[in-house]
Amino acid sequence: MGRLSRIGLALVLGAVLAISVLPAATLGFSGFGSATAEATYGEELRFSVELHGGAPDRLELLLTFVGDDGVFVAPVEPSANRAEYVWDADDRHLTPNTRITYAWRAQHGSAVTLSREGTLLYDDDRAGLDWRSARFGEATVHWYGDAQSVATRFGELAADGAARAESLLGHEMSGPVDIFVYSTGDAFFGALGPGAREWTGAATYPALRTIFMSLASGGQEYLETTLVHEVTHVVFNDATDNPYHEPPKWLNEGLATWSESEEASQERSDVAFEADGGGLFAFAAIAEQFPIGERGARLAYAQGATMVDMIIAEHGREAIARIAAAYRDGASDPEALEAGTGIDADALYTGFYDEFGVAPPEPVEPAPILPSNVRRPGGAGGSQDGGPVASGSPSAEAPGASEAASVPWLAVAALVVVLAAVVTFALVRSRRAAPGDSG
Repeated sequence: MGRLSRIGLALVLGAVLAISVLPAATLGFSGFGSATAEATYGEELRFSVELHGGAPDRLELLLTFVGDDGVFVAPVEPSANRAEYVWDADDRHLTPNTRITYAWRAQHGSAVTLSREGTLLYDDDRAGLDWRSARFGEATVHWYGDAQSVATRFGELAADGAARAESLLGHEMSGPVDIFVYSTGDAFFGALGPGAREWTGAATYPALRTIFMSLASGGQEYLETTLVHEVTHVVFNDATDNPYHEPPKWLNEGLATWSESEEASQERSDVAFEADGGGLFAFAAIAEQFPIGERGARLAYAQGATMVDMIIAEHGREAIARIAAAYRDGASDPEALEAGTGIDADALYTGFYDEFGVAPPEPVEPAPILPSNVRRPGGAGGSQDGGPVASGSPSAEAPGASEAASVPWLAVAALVVVLAAVVTFALVRSRRAAPGDSG
């Protein structure tokens, strides 16, 4: 082997050896290592991942929450070989029993690398909540403390209520449901988070397939009927699920209220009482949300339950199943109601109001916005007669405006005087120095 060949080989070996002992970070990002995720209820969700070869040019954490079609993308600033992202659960409330799918995405140069997906269950692990569970058919009941007997009863009622709702809606539940029983109101509202109304005794999150119950909200009879109400919501959500829109709230809540006892005599009485005072809602007004006030909310529930009761009485229980099937096929609200009853939706609403001897509510026309009569100092904001004045055409010069406008000219004049003094001083000095310069 020639001398040059030996030198070349030595250089190659030296380069290989040098590369082998270089720190991994010098070579650049080469992939993801182990990833972890953990949560502390009400405090934080912490996600971390190891970075082989060092930090990539760009790093993101992708979070998908069950029931949400969107993806939450969080930019993350990594360290040399590790990255971490913390979700502040105190600032951004999450409902307990939310399952989260996560993955890391890195871009290094032109290459994009996606990590394996992981899952994290955000459960209510607050101190004192030593959860125990038991399964009853498709329902799993979770309780703590000495609430086992109540939880067992809830499990039996949930199974029975689900079966009745499935029969009425003509559709089986799509999966199991979790029921969490809280012994105190504070623990219950701590699960629901900010925004829960103070009179709430139970809450259902169909996308999570989860029901929350508060034992402090009422007696045994109230709790039992409320549980049937909440289970019906889950079945209703499954029976009407479609990619376009949700059915109106009055139908969802009305059916759940009717299912508590499979009749609506009390709700009909409430509607008749409010009708005598001319206070019924238009169904369009309670399609998205119910009023916050207790009286308005009670009437909204009552109107929904009474309408469901009238549909079943006049068109049979099968009408409810036909309505649900129409929603699954993507029908609009008027189309679904007509598919179930054979009656135009507007005629159905009119028949409801006729039953109580009132005319259908008319839309409330917005009041016109009157001209401003607010006067600003100097009359610049309003005319003498209170009418508006165009903002682009001031009617009077604001106090001090002429003085303020003269300030720049005064500054210019002062500057000219100073410059003239400096020039004069320079000329005098030069003249005094002139004899010495000629010798």
